[in-house]
Amino acid sequence: MSYRILLVDDEPMIKLSMRKILTDTHPDFVIVGDAMDGQEALEMAEREQPHVIITDISMPVMGGLELIRAIHEKGWKPEIVILSGYGEFDYAREALRYGVADYILKPIRVSAVKELMIGLYEKHRERIECCRTKSDLMFQCLQVSGGLFELIWKVDERGVKAAAEEVVRMILSYELPDEQKKESLLDTAAAIRHQAEERGTPLAFHLVWREQLSEMIQDFHDMLLHELGQVRSSRNWGKHSLIHEAIAVIQARYADPQFKLEELLSVLNISVTHFYNMFKQETGKSFISYLIEYRIERAKGLLSQQKQLKTYEVGERVGYPDYPHFTKLFKKVVGVTPSEYRKLV
Repeated sequence: MSYRILLVDDEPMIKLSMRKILTDTHPDFVIVGDAMDGQEALEMAEREQPHVIITDISMPVMGGLELIRAIHEKGWKPEIVILSGYGEFDYAREALRYGVADYILKPIRVSAVKELMIGLYEKHRERIECCRTKSDLMFQCLQVSGGLFELIWKVDERGVKAAAEEVVRMILSYELPDEQKKESLLDTAAAIRHQAEERGTPLAFHLVWREQLSEMIQDFHDMLLHELGQVRSSRNWGKHSLIHEAIAVIQARYADPQFKLEELLSVLNISVTHFYNMFKQETGKSFISYLIEYRIERAKGLLSQQKQLKTYEVGERVGYPDYPHFTKLFKKVVGVTPSEYRKLV
């Protein structure tokens, strides 16, 4: 991972010395340019997007302070280290108002430069790793949101409780600050709310920021059970007992690639039109959409929990012996191929 550094000084020997010190300090340190003054440095910074700018204070055309102000006004976020002589402390203090990371005193001490730059580099790596971890967690939260909504829509209280516990365990397993874990709970609630909006339901899935992570976790559980209660109270479950039976048949027969709607209708002894209307009202989906999504959910579980299975074997176990067809459907539902999904979980 390269760490891009721009040097700004009107003294060639200073830049030459800094270049040697920095390239000897760490193999990831890359000098992307050296400028004679602030104006040249601005042009280089726009082009090269350095992680760090090391700049002198006193230079012709545009000095270090003017350069720092210009970078601040443009909204760029490189780390800035100033080179300062003993008589330039007032300038250095002013520069600190703009979030300058640190300063290096002239004459330059090699050990001080190395220590400072290694420290900045480690912070940079930590930020990158934290961003990757947070992105991975967000992806996982988005993945579980659809399943959670389906459990709520089916008023599977036991399933909702178990899934909620799993989501919380997953979030807590990441080495992230509590603030970011709380953000992940908000992201999950928002993703479930989006599922509800797509289904055209009035369910709110509203979660608010709390000071303590434990409070937000409890609110998360309460929110899910409250919305499940809203679904339960809005339905006449006796009227739709056939649909519960239909879902049980689907869950028992999904792995058979020959399983078709006609077989289900013969078991239920119901017309296709009557079944379609009831099933759509109950689940919000057609029979084929429900079957596909149920199969894909089972496939996701096999991909994450049974690593010894080949991806084509997973397809066969969920009713898709035609592997290209399985891959196409999986990517359409999940957004990635089965092989890509397995790498992410």
